[in-house]
Amino acid sequence: MKSVIYLILFIFLGLYIFPLGIRPLVIPDEVRYAEIPREMVASGDWIVPRLNGLLYFEKPVMGYWLNGLAIKFFGETAFSVRITSALSAGFSALMVFFLTQRFLNSRRKGILATSVFLTFFMVYGLGVFSLLDGMFSFFLTACIGFFFLAWSCRDHPGSHRGYMVIAGIFCGFAFLTKGFLAFAVPVSVIVPFFLWERDYKRIFTMSWIPILVALVVILPWALLVHLKAQDFWNFFFWNEHVKRFLSQGGAQHEESFFYFFLVLPGILFPWTFFTPAAIAGLGQKGMKTPFLRYALCWFVFPFLLFSISSGKLVTYLLPIFPALGILLATGLDRYLETQKSAWFDKGVMGLMGLVGLLIIALVILQTGMIEPLAPFAYVNQWKGGLFFAALIAFFLLLKTSLNAREHTQKILLVAAAPLLLYLFAPFLVPDKTALRKNPGALIQRNQTRINKETLVFSPSTPVRAVCWFLKRDDVFMLDPGELTYGLGQKGAKTRLVTYEDFYQLVRENRGTQKVALVINQRNYDRIKTNLPEPVFLDSTGSNGFAFVLF
Repeated sequence: MKSVIYLILFIFLGLYIFPLGIRPLVIPDEVRYAEIPREMVASGDWIVPRLNGLLYFEKPVMGYWLNGLAIKFFGETAFSVRITSALSAGFSALMVFFLTQRFLNSRRKGILATSVFLTFFMVYGLGVFSLLDGMFSFFLTACIGFFFLAWSCRDHPGSHRGYMVIAGIFCGFAFLTKGFLAFAVPVSVIVPFFLWERDYKRIFTMSWIPILVALVVILPWALLVHLKAQDFWNFFFWNEHVKRFLSQGGAQHEESFFYFFLVLPGILFPWTFFTPAAIAGLGQKGMKTPFLRYALCWFVFPFLLFSISSGKLVTYLLPIFPALGILLATGLDRYLETQKSAWFDKGVMGLMGLVGLLIIALVILQTGMIEPLAPFAYVNQWKGGLFFAALIAFFLLLKTSLNAREHTQKILLVAAAPLLLYLFAPFLVPDKTALRKNPGALIQRNQTRINKETLVFSPSTPVRAVCWFLKRDDVFMLDPGELTYGLGQKGAKTRLVTYEDFYQLVRENRGTQKVALVINQRNYDRIKTNLPEPVFLDSTGSNGFAFVLF
């Protein structure tokens, strides 16, 4: 078992840490969570979040602090911006291992649960991508996990109080990352669990210490941001919580109640095909241990909470994946322990069928058998070769799992099957997607053409990348995008320029002051007839971006 633990650690370093700096930062999300911390580091203001020098109140500050510390330590690189997400996935996996090993009395089961958790495609994808969801999920995992530890040693006052304090600290960190969900998600787990256990009194007696500690963690920054930007809490509470969760027709990313039910099978990949076997395994012995009942509450009730919300993104579900890893691994282990394997083997064969279809589709795509699909193929054939090799390895490891007799080995082989695909993932971004999402190389190769006096303009889509790669926080915007609030503040309205005013400014400044424009190429093609001939033009193609100098 020790050798397997070391192997998992080695695989984690190879899959989650090694590739962080390979792939360019993409718009809009990664450069957003790079630029806000960069501006904090540059300005020395670690209290009020700003993007392009404008107030940005959509999230609290903890994620920006952690990314900012990484930038100070590792420099302004893609690795720095992503390392916090990778470490969050790693620490979440440690919590899964520790909790499962302790409360199911088996290091082997802890390894299985950790292996399942780390190989969920969504966990891996967000673990190597810069978003706040990974950090938020880890803080919630720690909060919910330590609360259960506190409940489990309720007859030992010292340990009981200590674990509740730790749970409260992580709850406070979660709030400072994404707000009031830091309280709602743990409550949605803990209250149903206590009701299931008929431990009604502890709903109240165990709550006050974590809540008090969380408030102590939150209060210093909450007061400071109120003193420096008095409208923060008004905007953050009403716009980012009440409107997003309750409003109809006005919430961001609005979807129906059933949205998460529909996407769940996809985000469980590659373990989707094994849920029938896991459910059968859990049903054989029932949810007899409090830990499994807690894990079930951890999955079901936050899932329903997120479903009730009007605004939905797939990434919101990340906090339930530790519970899913525990439940799936336990169910599969129980099922295979009974010497039954029919449902598990059907899952393997179903996944093999899907991988086989992907192999056929890739061959058709790369060989140009269907001419209309040719533009979607990789231009560089070595990328297609990597993808093909990863899918073949996926298929062969699944076949090995199908033939294996020892049940732990069968589960671990399924966990190992997608690893090569994950390892190659940074190189397998579709060419068209890379062009649409990566203006960084274009900006970097032309940054010497711009000086401090150059007026820089950009629409809202690439503006975060323009700020990050040019190290500027004074870019003029051609549309407000997500910076509508910041642009509406006193003294900031001049930063928003209409296209008509931009055309006039370019004509008036021609020959006197440099004006640079970074814009989507298709948008530039649409507006260029309104502009004079540029002094310089560089482009990444019709699906990419244009750098224009007047």
